[in-house]
Amino acid sequence: MSMDLEEMESEAKRARLIELLREKSLRIGEFTLTSGMKSHYYFDSKPTTLDPEGAYLSAWLILDLIRSQDLRVEAIGGLTLGADPIVSAVAAVSYVERERFQPIPAFIVRKEAKGHGTQRFLEGFSGSPGMRVAIVDDVCTTGGSTLKAIDRAREAGLEIGAVFALVDRQQGGAEKLSDYPYQAVLTADELLDSPTIQDEIARLGSRA
Repeated sequence: MSMDLEEMESEAKRARLIELLREKSLRIGEFTLTSGMKSHYYFDSKPTTLDPEGAYLSAWLILDLIRSQDLRVEAIGGLTLGADPIVSAVAAVSYVERERFQPIPAFIVRKEAKGHGTQRFLEGFSGSPGMRVAIVDDVCTTGGSTLKAIDRAREAGLEIGAVFALVDRQQGGAEKLSDYPYQAVLTADELLDSPTIQDEIARLGSRA
């Protein structure tokens, strides 16, 4: 069955985002991840999610998943710092393209409660208990930071209607998030699916 125009548009945007992530965010070398794991590659999402085109594409693809799957979430948020550019872009793009997408506000989850004033963990959207929200992370490895954001949102009385990762490293995070409606926009396999990248990683592995 041939793809319709909307599917073709989505695939074209995914392909372009992969190009940008490879160009701006993928590093090949010897790295220790936040989880403590060792890796021959590292994704620093921020050069892409803070790039004008990268921010737009990341937001558009998440909004397209929300719309196409009729997820009916009323806000989107995630743990600072990785999620900040993504949720801000989602809010802006949803308004600019409101003929296609439902405008959706954003919130940021602090790692520690604010030390003065409201002493909140969540900044931005202040919904009522029971509202459905989406949680997003830039890169999911073990799922720890995503789960922390989920816990803070639930403590505020919000329901988790969707969980997204811009990039899933496919190292156990999806399994840790299996109690929630989790999906990745892109996977490490997709980003690493290049003969040049595979050759670089193989050379590193042969020196180990």
